[in-house]
Amino acid sequence: MSEPENEQRQDFCLWDFADKEFVVGIVGSGPGFLSILDIIENEQYREYLPGMRFCALAEPGPYPAKIRFVENLGAPVYDSCADMLAAHPEIDLVVELVGSRTKLKTLRDTLPDTVSLIDHYTAVFLCGLHNMLQVSSHCRLDLDRHRVLLQAILDEIREDILLLDKEGRVLDVNRNAVERTGRTKQELLGRPCHEAQCLDDGDRFCAGPDAKCPFFTAVSTGEKAEAVLSRIDDQGRLRYFRVYAYPIRNEFGAFSHVLIMRRDITRRTLREKDRTRAEKMAAIGEMSMYLAHEIRNPLFAIGGFTKSLMDSKNLTVKERQKLRIIAEETRRLNTMLNSILAFSRKRDLNPTPVDLNATAGETVDLFKIGYADKGFRFVCNTDPNLPLVWGEAEMLKQCLANLMKNSMEAMPDGGRIIVETDMEEDFAVLRVRDFGRGMSEKDMENAFSPFYTSKGR
Repeated sequence: MSEPENEQRQDFCLWDFADKEFVVGIVGSGPGFLSILDIIENEQYREYLPGMRFCALAEPGPYPAKIRFVENLGAPVYDSCADMLAAHPEIDLVVELVGSRTKLKTLRDTLPDTVSLIDHYTAVFLCGLHNMLQVSSHCRLDLDRHRVLLQAILDEIREDILLLDKEGRVLDVNRNAVERTGRTKQELLGRPCHEAQCLDDGDRFCAGPDAKCPFFTAVSTGEKAEAVLSRIDDQGRLRYFRVYAYPIRNEFGAFSHVLIMRRDITRRTLREKDRTRAEKMAAIGEMSMYLAHEIRNPLFAIGGFTKSLMDSKNLTVKERQKLRIIAEETRRLNTMLNSILAFSRKRDLNPTPVDLNATAGETVDLFKIGYADKGFRFVCNTDPNLPLVWGEAEMLKQCLANLMKNSMEAMPDGGRIIVETDMEEDFAVLRVRDFGRGMSEKDMENAFSPFYTSKGR
């Protein structure tokens, strides 16, 4: 066999020893001794080094505390390396920590070929690895503590929080968002964002990718984005949400993730709308009273002169007919002015105990008489245990009639209209249900705005 071929046969890879456990004997207990023992005995180093088992210590030197430490580990102590190797022929790795070049040379000359040697110079690198792993362990513990703390904080936040990659897939999600979906956190990880967001009733917040979502703005611009989105829940109520998208950059400043936070702002939005509506109503009231006052005076004059002219004996039939039209239109304008004034002025309410069931039944009976032959069927379902309510019977009847008229207008071809009463917790409820075209989000937002109408659209 040629020499190159023989050398090739003797080559080996260090990773061939990955599954081997070295039996270690230590000579000397100088600097780095405790670190080397920790590397041998500590399981966390198995990830980085081959398996090692401490067998014995030789030539410990004048260090009683270290000798006791070794004896507590159950390992014997010998006066010389030769005695140690004679007692433990299984030793295949010796670590020299005497720190003497003479001793190191002697070991190199006397150790059998089956025993490897790590001298005190090389041990410095193992001690460095030991220190690095100690620091790493502390950092890992701190990181784990901070991660647990951060997760606890996120889970206590009532808003939905999701961490997404740049493709919109879920990398992490807080407990509040998970509970809304009715699924486990593991089931949501890796799924598209729209599959991990739900309303309180469990319905999807988004049917699919929504171009209005600020996530896409944050991805395209790399800047924070936000938007107000509205949804209709399972009870037909309009809900408002503010969605924030925060781009997250890695340690190199590269855009890598997006944090999504969704907040329910329905109550605040409705309060703002109520305040705005109240301010508009106040302005409308002042303007209405001013216009009514300015119009009523000339209107009275027109009415008076019209009546005086109609009493004249010299009018032709056509002239009298024209004056009659002027008088009727004057009366109609006066009625409109009275309505505007009634709308703008605060009424002095005189509430009394009202039988809501009787009010509902009487109103439904009136509509049956007037509209039953026009394709509408009116149903009245009342709760016999409903208590009396505090209010004005005629005002409640007028409100109910307006609701029923709206239902009829929503079903131009006729249909069923249901009026029902019941109790919800401590409140008596009067409800009108129809099966018409429903209301758009715009209609719902403006439902209580004066003079707003969807007719003709």
